[in-house]
Amino acid sequence: MRLVPIVLVISALECMRGVTVSPACKCISYESSHTKVGYFTSPNFSQPYPDGIHCLLYTFVGEKDEMVELTLLEFDLQAPFHDSCDDAVTMYLDLKQPAVNEYTKPDAVLCGSIYNIPSVHYYSTKNILMFEFKSDDIRSNNTGFQGEFKFLKQDLFSTNGDLVSNTNCDYIIDSKGKLRRGKFFSPGYPSFNKMKSIHCKYTFAGSHNQRVKLYFKKVTLKGTESSCISSRDKILVHDGDSIESAVIAEYCDTESLVEVFSTGSNMLVQLFAKTIKSTEGFEASYEFIDDSIYPSSELSSTEPDREGGSTDLGSPSVVDCDRIIRSVNQAGQPTVSGNFTSPNYPNPYPANIQCRYTFIGKGRERVQIKFADFDLYHPTKESEDCVDVDIVEISTIINGESADVDDFCGKAESQMVMSSGAKLTVTFMSFGALNGATRDNRGFLGQYNFVTNFGIETGEMANDSACGFIYNSSVTKSGTFNSPNYPGRYPRNTECHFMFYGFPEEQVRIAFTYFDIEGIYPCLGNTESDYVEFSNFRASVDRKLPRYCGGNKPRVQISDGQFFRVTFKSNSMFDATGFDAKYQFIDVSNAGNINNQQASDSSAKTSGGGGSPSSTSSNGICLSCTCIFMCMQVSWCFFASSFIILAASIVVIDIVVSSRSSYRHVFLICSKLISIKKSYCSI
Repeated sequence: MRLVPIVLVISALECMRGVTVSPACKCISYESSHTKVGYFTSPNFSQPYPDGIHCLLYTFVGEKDEMVELTLLEFDLQAPFHDSCDDAVTMYLDLKQPAVNEYTKPDAVLCGSIYNIPSVHYYSTKNILMFEFKSDDIRSNNTGFQGEFKFLKQDLFSTNGDLVSNTNCDYIIDSKGKLRRGKFFSPGYPSFNKMKSIHCKYTFAGSHNQRVKLYFKKVTLKGTESSCISSRDKILVHDGDSIESAVIAEYCDTESLVEVFSTGSNMLVQLFAKTIKSTEGFEASYEFIDDSIYPSSELSSTEPDREGGSTDLGSPSVVDCDRIIRSVNQAGQPTVSGNFTSPNYPNPYPANIQCRYTFIGKGRERVQIKFADFDLYHPTKESEDCVDVDIVEISTIINGESADVDDFCGKAESQMVMSSGAKLTVTFMSFGALNGATRDNRGFLGQYNFVTNFGIETGEMANDSACGFIYNSSVTKSGTFNSPNYPGRYPRNTECHFMFYGFPEEQVRIAFTYFDIEGIYPCLGNTESDYVEFSNFRASVDRKLPRYCGGNKPRVQISDGQFFRVTFKSNSMFDATGFDAKYQFIDVSNAGNINNQQASDSSAKTSGGGGSPSSTSSNGICLSCTCIFMCMQVSWCFFASSFIILAASIVVIDIVVSSRSSYRHVFLICSKLISIKKSYCSI
């Protein structure tokens, strides 16, 4: 006789009629037809909830065109024990009808405090949401939960664009066919999407005299301890309508209130995600902006386009000195660099004024500021305190909020300052003179640049990264590279990649001449550390190579093969001066070059491009013997390592004699042994 399993179905319709399917399960129901907004709580909230609640089902049912939003305002359940939740809230977000059974797969299981749960917001994929609350038989002092529910129209989260046929999430958004502004979302947002290996493209096509402005209100992707280059979930913003167009912005974690401007009339956004769970993805808006609305900016005048006025700090004199300086003027021509000054410069500036200079770039542009002359009134020349004195404050936008970058007063010697995005603000404030003193200070002469290379003058900029640089051995065998804005302080929220491509017989050698990266070893995310990391792989973490931060300069780094990557990443918290480094492509195809080129910390002479060595066994043995001798030359400082190198070299000889490897591999292995030895012996 075949046993048929009995499936207990808990139906919200029965709950609504006040009928329970089982004595063990009780139901609480909310319908959109009764109210669009309301609150729900656990039993006895805000007193401890009862023990022994085996099944309490909360059911929310909206109209067909609605979705359910739950927001947990307070949450306090028994903490998990061995990763198991005895007291729990189990969410069901993807339901076609108001019914669940023991085979219904939950979308989230929540327990512990509000700080332990992944999110406080939960959304249904359709018009129904259900969750079950249970508690074990052990009495606790936990107070349970309180939340708010809303029934929302599903079209609030619909992308304003034309879905490309035969695709799941590719959209064309044309300024001619649609509104000049609208919204676009990741698939399924704000709930989740069942697609695997998501790849969506949003193409924005404006008229020839328009630019595209994107505003990412919220981005929530699976964060990674590593850089975006190794993240499977990411958003790429291209400055054009093709995937070949330059990447001007890249997001792979949590961002909010971020603006991006195109340089031309088109823009492409790509979303890559393995899966999108509840509350993950993005919500964003777009706008097509006419170039004609941008007033022109005069490069060296103190009387440019004015948007707004100055702030009077108490003086009867009022000076109109606010400026907005854009990288493209009214005629569509670039204004890459120029000057800005305090009022009346080089004559003394007035007291009690405030001037705001706002710089707005486009694409991957960053604003770089430096003061060629700086002379502000300071009552105590010996003091470096910039409190309640004439001051210049510089701020940038990070996650939609103004963040202070630096401030200057007195006769400060300023370093270069760079924005974190395409916008930067300089605010100049002068106060009343103390004790009737008069001012004879000149003020300041500032220089600005809209740069696309992040202040990195070497290498070729890569199109597939917002801040990526390529160094090819075919172009030059050695050179330098540095952190963004070096020797000024690097910008926050910035990630840059330096890719080194050598020939098959080459390795890459990196040596730092200066290193100052804000952070605490081991430079992990939980320490809010900026860092530099190395990898022998283009798009994955090299776990055998540690990160570096703080003031301790990394040892000389030598790649395993012909490719090497250096990544710099800063967070939104702090900044520092950064680094300056040298690179060299080392020819390892003959023993002489190994010995000569790896023995110095300075840039080596260009090595000759060597061909493959002769492939006779006798030559292999002789060259391997030379290799042993060289290894021993650098091994006297540590006998144990000498023994290891000797043993390894003998193995190399055996490999060559038995014709199991090309002779070039002998020297690759040997050169690596030498570099390891030098690291230990500091040679």
